[in-house]
Amino acid sequence: MDRNRMKHYCSVLFLLCAIFISSVIGSKYQTRVQRGQLLKHATQKYGLRSFFQHQHVADFRDYAYFGNITLGTPIASAPEQTFLVVLDTGSSNVWVPDNTCGLHDQRSACQRKNKFFATDSSSYEKDGRPFSISYGTGSASGVFGKDTLCFSDTTLCIKSQIFGQASTIAPFFANQEIDGILGLGFTDLAVNDAPPPFVNAVNQGLVDQPIFTVYLEHHGMKRAANGGYFTYGGEDPDHCGEIITWIPLTRASYWQFRMQAVGVDSVHENTAGWEVISDTGTSFIGGPGKVIEKIAEKYGAEYDEFNESYFIPCSKVKSLPSLKLQINDIQLEIDPINLVAYPDSKECDLTLFGIYGGGFGPSWILGDPFIRQFCNIHDIENKRLGLAHSKQQDDI
Repeated sequence: MDRNRMKHYCSVLFLLCAIFISSVIGSKYQTRVQRGQLLKHATQKYGLRSFFQHQHVADFRDYAYFGNITLGTPIASAPEQTFLVVLDTGSSNVWVPDNTCGLHDQRSACQRKNKFFATDSSSYEKDGRPFSISYGTGSASGVFGKDTLCFSDTTLCIKSQIFGQASTIAPFFANQEIDGILGLGFTDLAVNDAPPPFVNAVNQGLVDQPIFTVYLEHHGMKRAANGGYFTYGGEDPDHCGEIITWIPLTRASYWQFRMQAVGVDSVHENTAGWEVISDTGTSFIGGPGKVIEKIAEKYGAEYDEFNESYFIPCSKVKSLPSLKLQINDIQLEIDPINLVAYPDSKECDLTLFGIYGGGFGPSWILGDPFIRQFCNIHDIENKRLGLAHSKQQDDI
């Protein structure tokens, strides 16, 4: 795949990547899901607690990570309604295409999507309130409904989850394999204050702890069906080390906190201090334009104006210095292997992008490169974010 196919991974605040998921997600993933069906339905019927549950996600060349969910309780003869979604800690609403989306428009972005049929679910409840949500690279609108939402690979099923039945989605989504988005932020960020699924899981007493953990792997140019895990209800000691620090959130809408300094040769190169967010829905690390330019220069990266990204020769990746961050009075380092993505074998994307212009809100987005380096442990109740070293291979 050439660099042009990877355009626009780093030009917006909420980064929903242009992904063409391969059939590598296929048989192994579906087998895991099928093995979990009896447990999942027992959980729905008898209200069993899920405790902590691992959901695996697919990795597309370190540019994006996706997982499956199901919605509804199938009526007799109706198939289970499964959707491939971005598990996004940078937003808080859930939406999937409704069966009315693109019904009379052959050019609609919904044409090749899995669609939700309310009439095929015995547990569907009508809400009817309109919703409209915009991201940096797309939007969706329609009406809210309520139904049982289950995280695939797990027994975690949330009853009466409010979700968007999108009747219109932006053209951006047309060539994306994803069907929709599942937000894992706080209720304060949600359109119409619709509680996000994990918040509902906590409120319904479905998990042992009000915590979910994200572990993301790096696979370079490979597409990996098993590219990481989201663990609901606790930590993930199989894939994550001891917790290094618990960072208090400065605002519980995004997973937002304070970063004190950043640099390459020294963490003290840039010490202005900023509000930042951790976000699984962003492929790269974004920061103030002038700061990013200085960091990219230290890495010897060139800027590709057409693709709006920095790039370096892949042959130099292993010799690059780490990116140094100071958070919660602790110096953290992101290894070079987690700072690059591979559109091809010769030129690698340096996974940084500049955010220009003023305005309110966070100044930095610590996206997937940060989360590949450090498992993120999200504590809903105590409004804090834990960091732990990721246990994974050092070389691709």
